Amino acid sequence: MSATLGGEIRAENKTPEEERGLVKFHASLNVSDLERSVAFYAALLGCQPAKYYRDYAKFETSDPPLVLSLKPKRACAGGPLNHLGLRVTTMERLREIEARLRQVGARIGEQDDVKCCYARQTKLWITDPDETLWEVYLFHDDVPDWGEKDKKVKLYKAPLQAFGLFPLIRRAWNNAFGARPVPGSGLPDGIRPADSCKADAR
Repeated sequence: MSATLGGEIRAENKTPEEERGLVKFHASLNVSDLERSVAFYAALLGCQPAKYYRDYAKFETSDPPLVLSLKPKRACAGGPLNHLGLRVTTMERLREIEARLRQVGARIGEQDDVKCCYARQTKLWITDPDETLWEVYLFHDDVPDWGEKDKKVKLYKAPLQAFGLFPLIRRAWNNAFGARPVPGSGLPDGIRPADSCKADAR
């Protein structure tokens, strides 16, 4: 399956096999215009997204080792950051990180075998001391739809546990009523995504 939006960028809509065995930093951003943001990050990273749907896009790069996802949501007063994360390659690594975080008293919410963001994953949701949301996850497989949007409790229980009630209410309030971002001027004419996120393609 491939996706074409705006007539320019195509994606296979699956996680590349050669990228699955890498530990990677993960960042998820809220973007006001998904198509324009995909074009920008394709130019920045020198590659097309690995997944590109009308409600989600994901870049996979090996140099730097990054999983960047984009979600078409307005940025709140705190900026465009949705969450940060780390993709690990084994359940043992996930549990080691969990044990270290529990030793320092971090708030943790767990999701076992959940489907979201066009993937099946096992996740830990954590907030740092300044309430930045982190996702540490083990990728299992790609799925053809966004996931379990109809199972709100399963999707939101773990992030709620990581935040606590009052910080979550504050974040939801900022997302709904916070300052809106100022639209940018877009990309200059002629910028097109490259074919691959691999280092040797640059």
